[in-house]
Amino acid sequence: MSATADTSPPDRQTPGRALPPWFEQLARYGWAFLGVVGGAAVIVLGLAALRELVVPLLLAGVFAIVFEPAVGWMAERRVPRSIGALAMIAVTAVLIWGSIAIVIVGVADQTDELTERFDQAQREVNDLIEQSNAADLVDRLRASGDASGSTLRDGFGSQIGTVLDSAAAAVSGIVLGTVLLYYLLKDGQELTRQLVSSRDPERAAQNRRIFAQAGSSIRAYFRGKTVLALAQGLFIAVALALMDVPLAGSIGVVNVIGAYIPFLGAFIGGGFAVLMALSDGGLGLAVGALAVVLFTNIVLENVLEPRFLGASLQLHPIIVLLSTVAGGAVAGVLGLVLAAPLTSIGINLYHELQRSGFFDDTEALVRSADGDQHDAGEGDRS
Repeated sequence: MSATADTSPPDRQTPGRALPPWFEQLARYGWAFLGVVGGAAVIVLGLAALRELVVPLLLAGVFAIVFEPAVGWMAERRVPRSIGALAMIAVTAVLIWGSIAIVIVGVADQTDELTERFDQAQREVNDLIEQSNAADLVDRLRASGDASGSTLRDGFGSQIGTVLDSAAAAVSGIVLGTVLLYYLLKDGQELTRQLVSSRDPERAAQNRRIFAQAGSSIRAYFRGKTVLALAQGLFIAVALALMDVPLAGSIGVVNVIGAYIPFLGAFIGGGFAVLMALSDGGLGLAVGALAVVLFTNIVLENVLEPRFLGASLQLHPIIVLLSTVAGGAVAGVLGLVLAAPLTSIGINLYHELQRSGFFDDTEALVRSADGDQHDAGEGDRS
């Protein structure tokens, strides 16, 4: 019995051309970057859709972290945390509304002088325009302004509903934020204890470190902000008092509050200083007051503040500056205020996860998945 010869052609495997390792690593980083950007975009859009809830909750959380040492200090002296929470809310309300009242009363007292000085300043500006032969340009600007003004007047009625809705949303946000702040101050320690608890002792210790670093970053930021704001307000108040600008103390208070809002606060404080100087000394004194405010803000906010806050947050001044600008572009005023401490929290979280080997484990899982897919492909080809 003769055996038949196997005439089938032998299996031929054409080896695939291997990609360079640097290209695979670059592709992995590129997909990771796109994933991070996409996830961040989804988070930002979700937070924007729920801003009526997110903004009061975020502000209440920040205030709770800042005020926690004071409430804890009172609790150590047998003051109930509920009483301590109410006391801190009352102090905050008095400071905020008292500062607003000081500004409103100051402006109301200077109404007559402001009206007269505005008329005088307008005459001086008109004289300067006539002397500089720019009357034609000003006439064209006035005509354009009149047309825009008529358009605004025609559409003012349709905007009343929007203004009322915004006012109602602001009031409801303040009420909600106050209630959330009370409960966070009262029960914050217990809530934190539940959040950091874990059956794994190492994971629980890591959670405690992350929460402690987050609280430390926020308190360090606002502690540094407070020191700089008080220095800025005091310098402006003293300088304007020496220039005989009315309500120099009120101007200092406005600049203290405005110092907590990077960049935008300088315009608010400077505008109020110009108004008060204009009401008493005319255009020349107003220009001098503006120069004092601008000098103070340029030196403190743009030179000393990034360096001082960077030391408090352990961040480079460039990172503080860029994160603040980016936060303002993404989240407006709230982003301007909270961008730097949130950046510090994010960097601390990254370092903590890096020390715990989180990224090493993730990379190992990715390589294992790639290996399984490669083995499956080889099995299919065989």
